[in-house]
Amino acid sequence: MSIPYAMNGQSVHDQSMFSIKGDLDGGKENPNFASIRQYIGLLIGSEEFLLPIEVTNEIIMLNQLTFVPRAPQYIEGVINLRGTIVPAINLRKLMGLPNEVPTHHSRIIIAHTDEVMVGLIVDGITYVISVNADQLQQQALPSKGRGSELISTISKRGSQVNGVIDIAKVLAETGVNYQTQDEDREAHG
Repeated sequence: MSIPYAMNGQSVHDQSMFSIKGDLDGGKENPNFASIRQYIGLLIGSEEFLLPIEVTNEIIMLNQLTFVPRAPQYIEGVINLRGTIVPAINLRKLMGLPNEVPTHHSRIIIAHTDEVMVGLIVDGITYVISVNADQLQQQALPSKGRGSELISTISKRGSQVNGVIDIAKVLAETGVNYQTQDEDREAHG
């Protein structure tokens, strides 16, 4: 077992953590620091997409899904997340890709918009990146196949081009919605 050594009062592990953070926030030298947004890279099939990190609550292992009878095909089930029931949407199915057996890389990204929380089942997570505003282009994609309507922004970083998943569009496409506990009490008197 190797033990990290200390250098300038910080362990090697601490220095690598800070160097990663420097890469994520654009570093102090970046004059466009205010226009930087962070995204998490995720795999759906063999394609990589981006999801804004501000809509991401956490990433969990793919386990303990409870089957929901007669749910739409892209709803794999629900999960009990510390007392909150969260629907789990299989993005592979939502995008019209054939279903595959989950691997040890598969994850559920717990994401939110307004008052709605949802689990997004993905085939893997790649990395967290920072993207400047000038590397993003608002663009609707042609709707030749399912899934293109979930993308409203394209990220262009050199030769790397990725669609940015819009969580509000995912929820609109799936119809996933629920009432808050206060609204539910009011509705049932």
